[in-house]
Amino acid sequence: MRRAFMILSLLLPFAVFVGSPALAETKVDASIFSYDGTDFVRTKTTLMEDGKSAANTKLDHDSAAYKALVKKHSYTGAATVFGHGYEASYAPLVSEDGALTGALFVGVPK
Repeated sequence: MRRAFMILSLLLPFAVFVGSPALAETKVDASIFSYDGTDFVRTKTTLMEDGKSAANTKLDHDSAAYKALVKKHSYTGAATVFGHGYEASYAPLVSEDGALTGALFVGVPK
C-alpha cells in the first residue's frame, strides 16, 4: 500500500496549489482500482455517480486508459468519466511477480 501512495503522489504534480485562490478551489478526483483479469473496479473513489459513490463501478473497456493499463502502461490525457471531462492520469499497480493487480486514477475536471 505504501507503494500505491508513492505512485499516487507522483501523479499529482499539477495539484500543488500555491498562492492562487482560483487554483485552491480546483477539485481533484482520485480512484483506486482492483483488477480481476478482465475489469478494473473502483474500490475506493471520490467520484460520484447519480449522487452516490462510484465505488464498485468499472473502467470502460473502450477507454484509452483501459487499453493502456491492460498493457501495464500509464495513461495521461483527456478522459471522460461518468459524462464529465477530466485531465487525467492513470497508473497500473503491479505485484512483485509482475502481475497486474489494479490501477490508480487522479483527475482534474476540465
